[in-house]
Amino acid sequence: MHYYAAADIEWYLLVGQESGTLHLYRRQGRHHREVSVTRPRELLALTEPVRATIRPEDLVP
Repeated sequence: MHYYAAADIEWYLLVGQESGTLHLYRRQGRHHREVSVTRPRELLALTEPVRATIRPEDLVP
């Protein structure tokens, strides 16, 4: 995670392969902070950095 912050990567999405949970992180200073957790059967509705709606079950088999 600290490599992403050092590379100035503003956002990243971590997908839990076994749990099917989505963890959205945003850079805050020199670190990333978790800004949302989306569980299976929930929707992650993004307005930034892009507009998108993601269902965890669409990403994890």
